[in-house]
Amino acid sequence: MRGIITCVLNSHPDVEHSETGERTEDEINVFQGKDFTWNRTPPKVVRTRIENIIVCLPGCVDEAKNTNTPHDAFSLFISDDILNFTLTYTNKKNHDNLFNFTGKVQKWMCRMPLDELGAVIGLLIYGGVSETSHEYRELLYKMDGTGRLVFLVVTAKNRFRFLLSVIRFDDKATRTECRLEDKMAAFSEIWDMVIGLYKSLYLVGLAV
Repeated sequence: MRGIITCVLNSHPDVEHSETGERTEDEINVFQGKDFTWNRTPPKVVRTRIENIIVCLPGCVDEAKNTNTPHDAFSLFISDDILNFTLTYTNKKNHDNLFNFTGKVQKWMCRMPLDELGAVIGLLIYGGVSETSHEYRELLYKMDGTGRLVFLVVTAKNRFRFLLSVIRFDDKATRTECRLEDKMAAFSEIWDMVIGLYKSLYLVGLAV
């Protein structure tokens, strides 16, 4: 058995041999198996490079770390600042549409309150999670059991369709001028608000 181990060690490229043919201390501490090399001596402990040290673990931070309900999480990540910013330009668009509208004004064309905007954004998030983006709105509101009950409960079909048509994130009167400096002027300001907020609430991992 000793001869077999010595033969294996002599053929291993990482093990140094003495000139006299005697087994060195490195050879004694190393055993070469079929698919592995085992060393009785533990590896040297080296200092971890500074760029490989994880200072903070990824995940929610500060207020986001202490949220306990879906409503709290929604209110935190879809803040009142974001809602009020969107509501300002949405109602302005609605006002412009009604000013130029020549037909009969319907009840579902009224101004949007803050809580309703939050509900609509919630429906859009639900639709994304449920993969309803490719479904016709009429199918979402069907009453035969194939529709999405949450849409029926939150808002009427005509109202939902109308609100989607007027939601805006900028002032159309200044959009052309702003596009000269920013091609994404139609939503860049709200985008910066959202990204800034999420950076303060969630810490991404090193792989991102």
